Amino acid sequence: MFWKYNYRPFTTCCNKAGTGFLVEKIKTLMRKVFANVIILLCEINAESTIYRLSNENIQRNANSILQEHTPVNIADVEKILFEFYQNKLKKDVWKKQLGSMHGFVRYLELQYSCKTLPRQWVNFCLSVGLTVRESHEPTCKRIGILIFALILKSGNFAYIQEQNIHGVIYESAIKDVDFMDCAETAADVWKCLHKCLKFCKELSSFNWCQLDDLMEKAIKNVTMASNSQISLCNLQQVSKMAAYFAINQQEIEACCEAGLNIPSSIEHCRNICATNNSYTIFRWAKSILTMLNVESYKLMQEKEMSQKFLLEMHKCYLVCILPIDLQIIAPHLISFLEKFTSVLMEVIITHKLDFEIIQIVRTILETFKYQLQHSPYTHESENFVKLNNALEKLLNHNIFVQNK
Repeated sequence: MFWKYNYRPFTTCCNKAGTGFLVEKIKTLMRKVFANVIILLCEINAESTIYRLSNENIQRNANSILQEHTPVNIADVEKILFEFYQNKLKKDVWKKQLGSMHGFVRYLELQYSCKTLPRQWVNFCLSVGLTVRESHEPTCKRIGILIFALILKSGNFAYIQEQNIHGVIYESAIKDVDFMDCAETAADVWKCLHKCLKFCKELSSFNWCQLDDLMEKAIKNVTMASNSQISLCNLQQVSKMAAYFAINQQEIEACCEAGLNIPSSIEHCRNICATNNSYTIFRWAKSILTMLNVESYKLMQEKEMSQKFLLEMHKCYLVCILPIDLQIIAPHLISFLEKFTSVLMEVIITHKLDFEIIQIVRTILETFKYQLQHSPYTHESENFVKLNNALEKLLNHNIFVQNK
């Protein structure tokens, strides 16, 4: 019946318009199909969601197709995708479109990780990120952070700065630092906040600024974090921000990442970290030393976590404390070294003379000794002379000599 009543109008239209009409209709249909396939595959290929298929073969195939056909370079298809997500992720509507929300993040990753995010998309993404973060669900807040990170990575730098988009993102993201529930989320939030700093015009090592606010948050949450993994993540941020204004920032970060448990690289790392000229470390030295002492109880955990904290605390000391002249930090450093050295020996006993623990503790003690030996002020202070002699004697103890 449908064909009977619609045949003549259809053929008449074709006769008038010619084959061009059919071609355009087919092209339009194919674009819609292509866009819908991308939407579907992004949804089922999104990470860590209930919509992700458990079948690994299907996942691999879906990912392969997405990788092959993105980024999409057909303007009409991009328009269809934009309009789809606009309709699905509007205020209040998004709460019933969780699949589209997860798929949207995957699409952004594939489409704009290696190309500039258009202004229209920047504004839309900012709106979506702020909207989903109004939810109390940790998953939604993390999705907002991932969207923010992509805006800062792929958006036009001048436009973001001009519109103060980084400032809006900063104010939204910094609220999460005190309430993070897992280490993965904590890492995402800190990456996003670090990206925000690159857009700040007034950021200066001489003035109180966003970096100092973040340093305060990081130090506080090393202690206040809900678990050791998040605490460790916050501790890592202290080292990063302490080197932020150093002339050789990248060199400092690279040598620390190379591995502080490798004897051949540790001496080089000490020499590089000693050149950190960031004024941030002077403002926060006392707080950092206090934090290291307060958190030293975490070194008594099971071996793997203890190792991670030992290495991270060592890195923090290298970047934040080692470069400071002893005359400036003397009152706080003397007290710290006396307490922390005792804790390190207790760690060795707690872990029953474990070889790897002894190795890490020895490198930390050698860093303390390195700092004292390379300062002319050491011999002018009776307390530092005593500490230097005590460290020399301690490092010659059988525990360290036999485990070289």
